[in-house]
Amino acid sequence: MSRWMPWLTPWIAVLMYGCMPLEVDDSQEPGAQERALAGMEVIDFSSASTLANTDASGKTGGMTVLKANSTRCTVGVYADCYADYIEFSSSYTGYLSFKLSSLTQGAPTPSQITNLQLLTKYQGPAAATSYYKWQLYRFTTASWVDITTSQGRGDWVWTAALTLNLPSTEVASRFVSSDGEIRARLIKGAGTDTAQLDSLRLQVSWDSGSTCTPETDAAFCARLGGTCGQLSGTDNCGQARTVSSCGVCQSPATCGGGGTPNVCGQGSTCTRASFPKGTTWMWDLENSTIPTNLNAQVYVVDLFGTSSAKIQEYKNAGKKVVCYFSAGTYENWRGDANQFPQDTYCSPGENCAQSIHILGDWCESGGDCEWWLDHRKPAVRTVMEARMQLARDKGCDAVEPDNVDGYAHDSSISCTDQACWGLTASDQLTYNRWLADTAHAKCLGIALKNNIDQVAQLAASFDFAINEECQKYNECGDYKTYFTSQNKAVFNAEYMKDAGGESTSWTSCTGTQATCACGESGFAQGDMRTLVFTTSSVRYNNISITCW
Repeated sequence: MSRWMPWLTPWIAVLMYGCMPLEVDDSQEPGAQERALAGMEVIDFSSASTLANTDASGKTGGMTVLKANSTRCTVGVYADCYADYIEFSSSYTGYLSFKLSSLTQGAPTPSQITNLQLLTKYQGPAAATSYYKWQLYRFTTASWVDITTSQGRGDWVWTAALTLNLPSTEVASRFVSSDGEIRARLIKGAGTDTAQLDSLRLQVSWDSGSTCTPETDAAFCARLGGTCGQLSGTDNCGQARTVSSCGVCQSPATCGGGGTPNVCGQGSTCTRASFPKGTTWMWDLENSTIPTNLNAQVYVVDLFGTSSAKIQEYKNAGKKVVCYFSAGTYENWRGDANQFPQDTYCSPGENCAQSIHILGDWCESGGDCEWWLDHRKPAVRTVMEARMQLARDKGCDAVEPDNVDGYAHDSSISCTDQACWGLTASDQLTYNRWLADTAHAKCLGIALKNNIDQVAQLAASFDFAINEECQKYNECGDYKTYFTSQNKAVFNAEYMKDAGGESTSWTSCTGTQATCACGESGFAQGDMRTLVFTTSSVRYNNISITCW
């Protein structure tokens, strides 16, 4: 039997909770409104009514495997973790018990429960071979209610993340006992083959019935310590909120003065490094040390992989140093990776190891992986502000925040499940301008990396540009209009063989022609400085052509 069949499940309803950004309408304060105190939490089962007719042999911890929600074999290429499953035989009649007392976010009563959803990871035989179904127990009628069945499913199809909804005709509170117990089970019908689960959890939603009066914009700003500029955070009712302006600073104070975003203060006296048109550069994100005598005025290096001493060595040799970090993705190998809450890169209820937010297809099994971030969340900005402070402390002259076009990725996802965020072009502009303002407040220059579709709107906020492959795709025109014409440097990288394996011949780009631009017309010498790498590896000793 095959365990590699692709599978779609049109009969499974999907959650939309958390899909859309929650923002306050800037045209009115919500002070006169009242919000119900609602909550939602995923919990593990507290006990099994029986262990009979379940096979946990070879599975460390027996039934507790179902609580582990294991993902160790699902990073990158699919792997079948058979040894991690619990098998339920056709004669299993027990159930799993969930307790409201397990909730950590609140203490709702049974009558306040508004929705129940089973979250499961599973595989098993086709219905024709062995029929089975998931059920929840309705306490008010002492009967089990079908949630869904295996009807219409393929044979041995691994399902990484199912959300099983209570039928819309049911009332969730009827499935909770007076002492807060909820029961779920998987039962077998025809056939002798087993049903196999890797995880079975319960998502509980509730409304406490009490109300909360949201604070005013002024109180929100004061509580979060903001005195100027747009400020986002969580209000006193636990709701995401954005205030368009917490105030205007009186001259000579500026917003973010002294390096603290959203706070009025006297900016520290500093002169940011300049990056005028015609500046030459070298881009190396893979070597921790490169020669100091390379023919380049600017060295672009990795923030985490380059020491303060090495940065100072480059500066002593007369180089300006730009430090790279990813501002739009979560990289699980970085030293500050534990500072990102999981919901900034993986939606609640989603299998993170197979998330739609994974960047490309390159995740290594059991190793490095990268996810797009929901950069609207305040926690993301906290980490990025700390990264820019690290760049300042290390002596970097400027920063190169990468992956600042996540909205274009998110818009390509069909938002028909709970994993989608709905990032917009406006969200991206707001975030990118915040990055620029924060860098400038720390006396750092900043490059606009790629995001070609928003060059016109963002160029005024950035000091220079770094682009990959705009010449290959004939997309460099806006850089000439909005950067070179403003005497701002444009650094371009092209690849003879890019990360996707596609090859391009750049033999006609010698770097000596009066109007050398490696294929893009309309550029004079010095308008754009291009490095042509032999492969997609970004390091100084992988360069084939320098087009000055």
